[in-house]
Amino acid sequence: MLTLALRSFAHHRTVALATGLVALVGTVLVSSMTSLLATGLAEGTATADRPFLTQFPLIMGGWVVAIVLFAMVSTIGVALGGRAGEIAGLRLIGATPRQVRLMIAVETLAVSTMAALPGLAGGYLLGWAVTGAIRDTGLIADVTVYAPGVLLPVAGTLVVMAASVVAAWFGSRSPAYRSPVADAAAPARRRTSKRPGRGRRVAGVAAIAAGLVSSAAVLAMDPASVLTTAMTGPGCVLVAAGLSTLAPEFLALVSRLLGAVRGRRGAAAHLAAINLSAAPDRVRPAATFLTLFTGIAAGTLSMQGIENAAGAGGGAGQLMASINYLVVVLISAFMAIALSNNLIASITRRRAEFSVMTLVGATRAQTLGMLVREVAAAAVVSVAAGGLGAFASVLPFAIVKTGDPLQAAAPLVYAGTIAAGMAVTVGVAVLAGRRTLRAA
Repeated sequence: MLTLALRSFAHHRTVALATGLVALVGTVLVSSMTSLLATGLAEGTATADRPFLTQFPLIMGGWVVAIVLFAMVSTIGVALGGRAGEIAGLRLIGATPRQVRLMIAVETLAVSTMAALPGLAGGYLLGWAVTGAIRDTGLIADVTVYAPGVLLPVAGTLVVMAASVVAAWFGSRSPAYRSPVADAAAPARRRTSKRPGRGRRVAGVAAIAAGLVSSAAVLAMDPASVLTTAMTGPGCVLVAAGLSTLAPEFLALVSRLLGAVRGRRGAAAHLAAINLSAAPDRVRPAATFLTLFTGIAAGTLSMQGIENAAGAGGGAGQLMASINYLVVVLISAFMAIALSNNLIASITRRRAEFSVMTLVGATRAQTLGMLVREVAAAAVVSVAAGGLGAFASVLPFAIVKTGDPLQAAAPLVYAGTIAAGMAVTVGVAVLAGRRTLRAA
């Protein structure tokens, strides 16, 4: 199985590149946070700086590992969608679902191992840059020097590698258990489950509930306490993650709405409605990552805006502001990479479909219009879900800090977040679509 996995890896360089890019960026982020943690624990660090240099990387590192795991599962799921024939062939010659999943896990381990060294080097550089930026803001003393060591950054790299293998194991479950003689477009149905997707929906609802409970807990806290921010931030992340796992349900809703106006808005809109109804998984990566991006970015930025309006200051206020802003910057960059990665892989797989459309008379403009409408429909429902989730998460925080629930709805923050997410999603779809159409 090891030999088969390595040979398969050699024949899927594009898939390996997509997975490796997510692993590389994740390694950079996690190892940079462990470098900061090592600096906080170093002997030469000023005593007053230790709380910040230990709390900050622990909070950020935990969030980044969770998001890397989530992104890897989605990336591997998209990549395996183009290998349905290969996996079916392995099943027909006797491979068990467990062996298929093991093969995918070994492939992913090989990719993440190749990304480990450059990712570790990038983590050292990013940690050094972040330490310098923190020192420039006055949050740590000038005598505190960057001392990452070796043990903790390497441990962070190993954590990302382990998360990649876990993601491969879970992300390959559906393709591995699909019948080798069934329609590749049909969802896999395990014998033990009468309702496919039930576990995913339960996990999504549980994450949303946990996030709302975390956010609502601030109603019983002192408004001046740092814990109000510490509870609301994870609440935003949990709600956004829960909503992103329900992306298939959101896409089903969009397909029904578009189906109601099918045929009334031209050929491109008609084809987009049909595709969203027949194969919503094609745009599922856009819905998943855009929901996560909107929920976290809008929620965190509006929360910090409320904090600023409430007049929070001092070291604690600066600490939480720095954490919130850096969370948004790093997660936004990672989400943009993961979103672009998955969209490009998903669109490239449709080359044969675009060729057939050209043969039956569709123009390039009509095919590209169909693709853009599919992605735009998924993007609209995603930013709506992510925005509502962010508002619900920040609402208790706004009540406690200002007494005005409407402070949770920051128009400029939401408009900027939505515009950025839509621009990246539609822009990548247009560029990848044009390239695939030329090849088709």
